[in-house]
Amino acid sequence: MTPPLAEGKLPTELLERLLRHTSKSPLLAVGAQPGEDAAVAPGAQTLVITADPITFTDERIGAYTVAVNANDIVAMGGIPVYLTTTILLAPGATEEDLERIFLDISDACGKAGILWVGGHTEVTPVVKRTVVCGQAVGFLSGPPLSTGGARPGDSICMTKWVGLEGTTTIARQLPDESLKVLGTRAFDEVLCWLDIPGIAIVEEGRALEGLALSSGHDPTEGGVAMGIQEICRRSGTSAVIRYEALPIREETRLLCGHFGLDPLGLLSSGVFLFTTAPTVVELACSELGARGIPCALIGEILPQGGGVWLEKAGSRQPLAWSEQDEIVKLRSSPKDGA
Repeated sequence: MTPPLAEGKLPTELLERLLRHTSKSPLLAVGAQPGEDAAVAPGAQTLVITADPITFTDERIGAYTVAVNANDIVAMGGIPVYLTTTILLAPGATEEDLERIFLDISDACGKAGILWVGGHTEVTPVVKRTVVCGQAVGFLSGPPLSTGGARPGDSICMTKWVGLEGTTTIARQLPDESLKVLGTRAFDEVLCWLDIPGIAIVEEGRALEGLALSSGHDPTEGGVAMGIQEICRRSGTSAVIRYEALPIREETRLLCGHFGLDPLGLLSSGVFLFTTAPTVVELACSELGARGIPCALIGEILPQGGGVWLEKAGSRQPLAWSEQDEIVKLRSSPKDGA
């Protein structure tokens, strides 16, 4: 009998084995593969299809549901259009609880320009707290932006900042301790990150539409470090990341330092990782900047076989990464109260 699975993402080797059982067909331009954010189905209009549940938190669960599903469509180069949801409520949930979720989903869809077209809702003892599973469908106007398209010599860029989602999640889940670490002003600002700048990358998709990107990825569990590893694995390349170029907010440094977490391994929805030729970087950053979206050039894609390196103060070391997100450590910590 095999041991229980660890929380978080499945190990890549296990996922690769399991995905052999998914459908393979000429009707799929991109099927289920580790590191890919969505599937692509060509036709009169090329469909991009994805599904993602929210399991880390039940606060503002509607906003998280819309963002993570929309982000998967955008990371594939598509425009998200439709969303369906399965909402599972634990016994004891009230009509007011459900209405808050519905209003949150509706508001987030309105901001992202997505049509919420229904789904399923029930109260079930199978869950201990609310779980929302989303499925999104979008359309491609050009070729898919595969995670595996990076090429040696490409620049690696990212929008917003490292650990955006994880930082605001920590502050929401552990408010008293986070307030002590950050102080009132910074704590209040971190709480707002869920909405400003937000954890969706729909605006990034609009800004970069038509530019010659080679790959794109939405780093969620495992953070920016896992996202870069997945790009390199899928594209058969290596990479060097320059630590001094990484946009890490002081609020993230403080919370991660206090709780013993690695910012680079922290939930990073809201970040768009992409690779492109060096000649395109300036234009990409300009288009993003025109929409008020910060963008940083953080590294370079290298030929296969060199590993993924973190360059800091002139020296290189292997980039630490894990499928298990850093935020999972809070659940097993006495600070969590669990």
